[in-house]
Amino acid sequence: MTTQDDDPTQDAPPGWVLRTPTRRREVWALPALLLVLAGVAVLVGDSFGDLLARGTGVITAVVAVAGAVAMFVSGRHAYAQQTWGASWDLHRTMVVVGVTTGAVVMVASLVVGLPFATSIGIIAGFSQIGRFTRSVPRYDLSAVASAFLVVTVSCVVLVVLGLVTPEQPVLPRWRGAVWVGGGSAFALLAAVLAFVHVSRAARAPLE
Repeated sequence: MTTQDDDPTQDAPPGWVLRTPTRRREVWALPALLLVLAGVAVLVGDSFGDLLARGTGVITAVVAVAGAVAMFVSGRHAYAQQTWGASWDLHRTMVVVGVTTGAVVMVASLVVGLPFATSIGIIAGFSQIGRFTRSVPRYDLSAVASAFLVVTVSCVVLVVLGLVTPEQPVLPRWRGAVWVGGGSAFALLAAVLAFVHVSRAARAPLE
């Protein structure tokens, strides 16, 4: 008869340990995706043709490249060490880079102001951050809550700018309308999600 002490799942390592790279190509996978995202951000920003969109694309690309470097360094260290400490460092880096990238994509898409671009960016950003909402460690949920809080504050800033900034080439009427309308809706949604994940983090285990 199998007792509780004999349960093979009792000593199973946590998921963040199992995600430690064991092949060299696994070290490059996520950094490569972030570099692709950086290139796409520059191209998309340039395709809109105005200075604000180009600048937003460049800033998004810089964040993605920085995340790629951080992921590569942490991934290579975890691959070489194969210890729980190195795996935890990689996991924390992965979470920070993941939620930061999602938040930046969401805010950048709203800054651009075109409805279809905003919709795509918001969906992509929520999906990226949402990857960590099913995590158990308190660190993960706290990072998700922080990302949604940053999105909330950024949306509120855009709403205010859309209301008080007079119409000009960099802020035509249609862009200001998206900032006010879309920013208000996304700020409310992100604020609710930030509160939910703060509550979940308070009840979650440390690791």
